Amino acid sequence: MIENEYRHNHSFREYVDKYCSEHNCTVDEAFKHYVVRMAFLHYTEV
Repeated sequence: MIENEYRHNHSFREYVDKYCSEHNCTVDEAFKHYVVRMAFLHYTEV
């Protein structure tokens, strides 16, 4: 589910990519981090 959001939501993808570059981690690793999971919830709220 989070991977799908990453693929299709430009704003969330930008956030994750920036997070990865700042924390020197892969996208898959970032998906396991609490902050990124909370951002996912934020970006998927309607």
